[in-house]
Amino acid sequence: MRVGFFSDVHGNWEALAACLKDFETAGLNKLFFLGDAVGYGADPDRVVEKVVEISDLKILGNHDAAVIGQLSPDYFNEYARASFFFTRETMKPENLQKLREFSISETWSGFTLVHALPKDPESWGYISTLQEAQENFAYFQTQICLIGHSHRPFIVEQKDGENAHLITAEYTKIEPNCRYIINVGSVGQPRDGNPDACYVTYDEESKEIYFKRIKYDIKTAQEKMKQAQIPGYLVERLSLGR
Repeated sequence: MRVGFFSDVHGNWEALAACLKDFETAGLNKLFFLGDAVGYGADPDRVVEKVVEISDLKILGNHDAAVIGQLSPDYFNEYARASFFFTRETMKPENLQKLREFSISETWSGFTLVHALPKDPESWGYISTLQEAQENFAYFQTQICLIGHSHRPFIVEQKDGENAHLITAEYTKIEPNCRYIINVGSVGQPRDGNPDACYVTYDEESKEIYFKRIKYDIKTAQEKMKQAQIPGYLVERLSLGR
């Protein structure tokens, strides 16, 4: 079985549409969404509808939580707040209800799925250092924890209780005596210097994790954001991957 994990679409339909084509090409049997369908981008309704349609499990992100009233917009910086108000004012009630049905965390076949932290999912904190990753291994029981949130793909491996270390390869084989925290990156707003959409595949037979990078129509996504009067900083960062 081949499965896919994707996160942080952030209302970017063009990025999701490009990934949808790749999901089919990759022959994925299941898809799991790790949060933040909305926020920043100009197509929140369309994205939520498609995420719900294709995903076997759906995790709630902090931007999703904000638009359904579970997180104050004061949590965000000025640019994110501006996009929050656009999202909240334009979304259909039925799609807001769909977001309310997303989970804070889930487990599936040896994976823990959470948007931000296994330690305290609703604190919406970040894993930004190896020390922070090391601390979070104690808060999930499966071999692998998959996250999103920071928009930066990475793999942290911990072998037999040793200190964690970073793996930078685009794919890695899951070893039986190791545990992993894997950030699947962002479909709709990558921040690792590469503007291409990012998601992860896992092959249950080979035990290999792959990071897939997918080019998409950034200019169209940016034009839609401009028409929606979303702040220019958020528009420009798409082409810079930051």
